[in-house]
Amino acid sequence: MKSRLTLFFIKISLNKSNYADFKKKCKLSVYPLSYDKLERPYPLSEKIFHKYLNEKISYNKKLSILNSHIDFIDQKINANAVDKLYSPTLDGVILAEMEGKNDTKISLYLSSAFYPREGDLRVIMRFDEKLVFSMHFTITLSGDIYIAGVQGHTSREVLKKLTKDFYGFRPSNLMMALILEIAKFFKVENIYAVKNKAHVKLGKFDFDYDKFWQEVNGVSYNKAWFKLPINQSPKSIEDIKSNKRSEFKKREAIRENMSIQCQKNLSTIVNHH
Repeated sequence: MKSRLTLFFIKISLNKSNYADFKKKCKLSVYPLSYDKLERPYPLSEKIFHKYLNEKISYNKKLSILNSHIDFIDQKINANAVDKLYSPTLDGVILAEMEGKNDTKISLYLSSAFYPREGDLRVIMRFDEKLVFSMHFTITLSGDIYIAGVQGHTSREVLKKLTKDFYGFRPSNLMMALILEIAKFFKVENIYAVKNKAHVKLGKFDFDYDKFWQEVNGVSYNKAWFKLPINQSPKSIEDIKSNKRSEFKKREAIRENMSIQCQKNLSTIVNHH
C-alpha cells in the first residue's frame, strides 16, 4: 500500500465530487458490497490507489471508470446474477456451451475478475472441468469496455487441441468473440484494449497484446490503448482457399451458435425495470 503522505496527495488531486460519489457507492451499492465478499488483496474502496487497467491511467480516470462500472452493475444487472458473478464458489453466469469434434466440449462464463488490477469482470473458458482461458475487462454505464488482461491457464498442448477441435477457432479469438457479444447486447460504443507497454504487469507476461489486437483489426488509439471495432465483419467465403472452406463454415457455425446462446443468456441477467 502507498504511504500515507502519497495517499494524501492523491486524494487532494481527485475530483472531489466524483470521489465523494465513489465513497458513497462503496458503502451502499450492490457491486462493492458483493466484491468485498471475495478474497481479493484489497477492498474496492482502495482500488483507485492501486494499479488498474493500465500503467499510464490517471487517478481521476480510474475514478471515473470505476464510478461508471458500479453504476453499470447497479442499474443493468439483476440481484440473482450479481450473486452468481461474485460468488466465491460458482463460475459465474453461463453464456454458452459449445461442442467441437472428438466430443470436445467447452463452457463459457461471465464472472468477477480474479486479477483486480486487470479489470472488474472476466470471460472464462472451461474444458474438462478446468479453467483454460480468460479475458479480463471492465464495462461502464457510459458505454465503454476496457480489456486489460488475457490469460491462458493451461499448457500449449491443450490450447492447440482446442484450436484443432474447434476447426481453427483459437481460444483467444473465442474469448474476443464473447466480449463482442457482450458489447452488442449492452450497446457498447467503444472497446479499448491495453498495449504491451502499458500493461499493469509490464514485461511479466507471455501474451503479445499488440499483435493480437492488430489481428482483430484494432488500431492504435493512444500511448496506452488500442481501439477495437465493435463489429468484426466475417470474411467472405470467396476469400478463403477452397481446401479451407469446410473448416471456415464450421467456425462460422460455432460463432453463430455462440452468439445465439450468449444473447439469450445475457437477457436473463439484466434488470427489466
